[in-house]
Amino acid sequence: MQKFSFGRVAATCLFVLGGVAPISAGAETFPHELGDATFDVTPTRFATSNWSLTESLLALGIDPVAIPEADGYRTWVVEPELPETFADLGTRREPNFEALRDAKPDAILISSDVAMAYDKLSGFAPTLVYSIYNTNTDEPAIDRAEALLRNLGKLAGKSDTAEQVIASANDRIATAAARIRTSVGDDATFAIVRILDDAHFRIHGKNSLFGSVLNRMGFANAWTGEVNSWAFRNGDVSDLAKLGDVQFAHVEPVPPAAKAKLFDSAIWKAMPFARNRHVYDVPSSWSFGGVLSGARFAEQLADAVTAANGS
Repeated sequence: MQKFSFGRVAATCLFVLGGVAPISAGAETFPHELGDATFDVTPTRFATSNWSLTESLLALGIDPVAIPEADGYRTWVVEPELPETFADLGTRREPNFEALRDAKPDAILISSDVAMAYDKLSGFAPTLVYSIYNTNTDEPAIDRAEALLRNLGKLAGKSDTAEQVIASANDRIATAAARIRTSVGDDATFAIVRILDDAHFRIHGKNSLFGSVLNRMGFANAWTGEVNSWAFRNGDVSDLAKLGDVQFAHVEPVPPAAKAKLFDSAIWKAMPFARNRHVYDVPSSWSFGGVLSGARFAEQLADAVTAANGS
């Protein structure tokens, strides 16, 4: 496990000059998944490796100075909006190290999917690892998203803001749930699906962000089968056939040609949820987002269900 002190460069300089640099009385150490990071002053300039970390900082009122794949964020995550200026870090899997250096972050935030770059990233600034997904645990994603937001709140000196955001998000989720109950009743069972093409689907399990928000809303998840470490099933039409007459919510964006081909197929029209018009088109919500993505999904689902049922 690696420890990284934000003040260690200054400490080294004092040592060379003949003195020993004590740890500042105000220094604070923050544990993360690969070790600890100590800061003499509260960091304010953050670089992020993925959209859930970006979203979570924005939720706290912090504009990241370096962000990956901004156009994708605007398509898939949507809210909160990105700041006007930031460094483009390239892709989420392969950060642009030159852009990262030029951004001069106080801290770099990553998740475990890029942990192989931890040592190299730590050469630019203290790097902290916080993950919501692909963690090989049974903890619901919405719970992990809240834990991540609290960790970032502590790191940035915004713990009160983090609690306010979490409380507001849960209020939004509860309000959305009440709207859905008014439309389809208390005992509705939902399948939450991304349509990849006319024959392949991502079916979200109970511990995914969508599945865990659905559970928090008090509704059953139709998919109880196996899922991968990201809490979804890479399925096909045979998996959809197992669902029965459920409330089928598919999350945009979907390639228009694939959607048209699927919805016009005989096998789709034979599905009980399609025959009974229990199909809902949910506007873009990010499957691997943070607390605000969870609240956004709940509201978008409520909008789709109530619009389709005229309530």
